[in-house]
Amino acid sequence: MIRKLAALSLLLVSACAPTEPPGSPEASPTAPSDQYAAGACTMVARAIEEQDVRFTSNSGIARRAVEAVDPGVREAGQRLALATKDAGDLFVKNDPSVDPGPTNARMAEAQRGLLTACTELFGAQPWPFAKKPSPKTTT
Repeated sequence: MIRKLAALSLLLVSACAPTEPPGSPEASPTAPSDQYAAGACTMVARAIEEQDVRFTSNSGIARRAVEAVDPGVREAGQRLALATKDAGDLFVKNDPSVDPGPTNARMAEAQRGLLTACTELFGAQPWPFAKKPSPKTTT
């Protein structure tokens, strides 16, 4: 009798369980299914807008992009990761005779490549999932 009740309760629990694993997001205009790509795209758009070619800023963008499901975003993220590594190596060497211009240009080019991959995936900006920057207060 107890075995029958236990089997019946397991059957009911499994029948009522969701078919998707917990935490698997559904795609919507404000929350795309590829969260890594969405995060990387939002971040790279902001970096380009601010003309930020620091390797410290771009390493986080590249890390997100290489985890993306979309192969275009992932490949562009790998190119950005290489450019970021080169910029970081240059920073560590701290050689005043080395011109950082070419390294910064490669970083900017890799950013634009990632933004192109993002546009191919999500369409033209503004993306509905991108957080709007908070307005700066002036005193």
